[in-house]
Amino acid sequence: MIIYLSLIAIFFSSMVYGIIGFGDALVLIPIITPIIGIRNAVILVNLWGTFPALLNFIKYREFLDRAYFYRFLSLGIPATIFATYLIINIRLEWIELIFGIFVLIYSSLKLIQYIKNRSDAKFNSLSDIIENEKEDNMNSSSSLIIFGGFSYGLLTGLISAAGPLNVALLEKTGHYRERFIENFAAIGTMLSISRIPFYFIKDGVFPYELLLLFLLAFPVIFLGTKLGHQITPKIAVKKFQIIIFCFLLGVSLKSIITSIFSLFFN
Repeated sequence: MIIYLSLIAIFFSSMVYGIIGFGDALVLIPIITPIIGIRNAVILVNLWGTFPALLNFIKYREFLDRAYFYRFLSLGIPATIFATYLIINIRLEWIELIFGIFVLIYSSLKLIQYIKNRSDAKFNSLSDIIENEKEDNMNSSSSLIIFGGFSYGLLTGLISAAGPLNVALLEKTGHYRERFIENFAAIGTMLSISRIPFYFIKDGVFPYELLLLFLLAFPVIFLGTKLGHQITPKIAVKKFQIIIFCFLLGVSLKSIITSIFSLFFN
């Protein structure tokens, strides 16, 4: 029963990732934590996350912004490796609570902004995106990207659900839909690969009792992500962004509630 419920949750979270380019960890960790425990959930989701990120990276590879990519990873990879060591000893509920509050504030502000300006939507098709991005002058040289990469790497290594930090940076630098998905996936792929060895080097970190679930998840992730790919082109960019922030709002509330409950009532 544990395996069946987990695989259903994995399929749904992978479909979300295929549609909006992130969110698999945000959806999956709260669902499977009661089933396998938060530390096992974070470790397995970190490992599983490499696969859908790689699928998105390959599908949208022509949209890669190399300047953004290299700047983000310059501190993102060291921060991820450092956080991977921390996860063995730190109490994750505190990080989850702080992160949930950040996501709640960020997603609420962005939703208010988009709702107030919904009549000013500029993008309706991929050709519009490419044309208007020239006018918007994407800024991929900001030093903020380096700092964001460090913060994202740190939280990713700790709770595997730091996507909103990258969402904020991609939004700020003018990346939309396919460009958003590609650059998010490229970064996710590299950071996931950088931390994989550390889960197997130290004894007692990887949950070998869940090895069957770990292996069965990969074909399920493939199917869910591919289904998401079929849905993405049908979503207008404005609606795409609103979906992202509505999704973040709901997940942030759940993260805050569950972390408070774990800290003060267990």
